[in-house]
Amino acid sequence: AARGGADSAAPEGRLRSPAPPFPALPLDGPVDALLEGAKELLASEPGRKVQALAGDERFESVKSSILSTVFGGLSLIPAALLDSSAYTPRWEFQIDMFAAELAIFGLVYRYAVREGDNKNPMLGLGVLGAFVLPRALFMVQLPAECTPLPLECGEPLGYFTWGMLAQIAWQLFFGGTALLGSLYGLERAFGVGLIRRFSSVDGQAAPPPPKAETGFRLPWQ
Repeated sequence: AARGGADSAAPEGRLRSPAPPFPALPLDGPVDALLEGAKELLASEPGRKVQALAGDERFESVKSSILSTVFGGLSLIPAALLDSSAYTPRWEFQIDMFAAELAIFGLVYRYAVREGDNKNPMLGLGVLGAFVLPRALFMVQLPAECTPLPLECGEPLGYFTWGMLAQIAWQLFFGGTALLGSLYGLERAFGVGLIRRFSSVDGQAAPPPPKAETGFRLPWQ
C-alpha cells in the first residue's frame, strides 16, 4: 500500500522505476521508509527551490552521488575496522579517496543503467565490476623482492605472489562490500522515486558539428 501511494504521488510525467532486481531483504522496509521521508523533504518548498536552482538533471545526479556515498560508507564500516592498517594515516587517506569514488560511482551508475536498462541486472553488475576490480588491482603493494622487465615477484605465479593474491582478495571484498551497498541504496531510491534514472527519451541529442570550412583558421576565429 505504501508503495502504491508513493507511485500515485509521483510528479506527472516522471518515469518510475520498477522494483529493484534483487532478492527481498529484511531491511528493505526500513530503508524504503527513510528514503520516502527524504523524498517528502525534497518535495517541500525549500527542496523545490534547491532543485530549481540546481536544475533537474544536475539535482538528480547530486542526489545519486550523495546516496551512493552514504550507503557505501555505511557498508564499508565493518570492513574498514577490520583492515590491518586501520587508524593509520594511509588508512584514513584511502577511506577519504574511496568516499570520492563512491560519489563518482553513483553518478556513473545513474547514467549507465538508464530507464529500461534496469531490467537487465547484469548491466548493473558490470558497472559494479568496472569499479571494484581495477581498484583491487591498483591497491596491491609489491614486495621488495620483485624484479622488473619482465616483472617477477615469486611463487606461485611469478607475476603474483601469495601475498599479492591475498591483497587482491581483501581489496575485492573491501571495495565490493561498499560498492554493493551503494548499488543497493541507489536501486531502492530508484524504486521509491527519490531519484530517477537518466532517460534517453528525455535527453536532447547534441547538435551536429558545423561543417568544416577549407583554409586555416586560428582558434579564436
